[in-house]
Amino acid sequence: MRKSTIFSLFVACLLLAGGRVSGQPPQEPAFGPGEELSYTASYSAAILTTDVATITFRTSEDKIEGIPCYRVWAHGLTRPFYSVFFKMDDVYETWLEQSTLRPLLATSEIKEGSYRYRSRLTFNWKAGLVYTFGKNLKKGYERGRTMTVAAADFDPVAHFFNLRSLPSTGTMKAGQKGRLNLVMVDTIRSVEYKFLGREIIDAPATGPVRCLKFTCQLAPGDAESFQEGTDFFIWISDDENRIPVYLETPIRVGRVQATLTGWKNLAHPFTARITQ
Repeated sequence: MRKSTIFSLFVACLLLAGGRVSGQPPQEPAFGPGEELSYTASYSAAILTTDVATITFRTSEDKIEGIPCYRVWAHGLTRPFYSVFFKMDDVYETWLEQSTLRPLLATSEIKEGSYRYRSRLTFNWKAGLVYTFGKNLKKGYERGRTMTVAAADFDPVAHFFNLRSLPSTGTMKAGQKGRLNLVMVDTIRSVEYKFLGREIIDAPATGPVRCLKFTCQLAPGDAESFQEGTDFFIWISDDENRIPVYLETPIRVGRVQATLTGWKNLAHPFTARITQ
């Protein structure tokens, strides 16, 4: 599961609305400072389902070189019992310019088993460039690139929060497709997605929630655990928050799931929840 489980869940979180192709900022963010979203990640094989990790997103306010930003902190941590077999402690952070929601800086600190990796993406939007750096801390291997970026070429966490804030999901039709570009340390990868329609997801923490269902696929050549040609599925709350409620993806043996278990300080009422 090294390098692929938590990161691929982040990739799945991108498909929160119609594709952001114009590069224009959302009119009103679907989130605000103080928001916190918590998930339980599970592994299923045959009739067995095991909760293996927790995933948390927290949003606060910060500044970079005097520019007001939203600072998004994302953390994946294995549960104590499962950490005996495989320990994961991943932290991703992205700073989004408040006026545009474009990323200015994105970092990661990955600890998975004996693997240690650190990365940094610095965006220069005036020049249309991103400067990347990655280092394998155990082996000492470093790599970095300067790449040209278009208006909506973002890191995964920045895509996540930008797409949540777009108004286009209300007019999407089943079967509608789109494409996103993910900026990574050594390349820019494409994700294709398709809107499948509306469904109700009933999870223990939320109860029944009206959701928008998407499927997505990373371009060929993805990380080691995922088969080429398989789809990732995501259900998003059908309200102004656009919260990922449930994620699911097959792996070579079984499947990985993530379920919303907690939410705090939402910018809008959680109206997608169906109350009895």
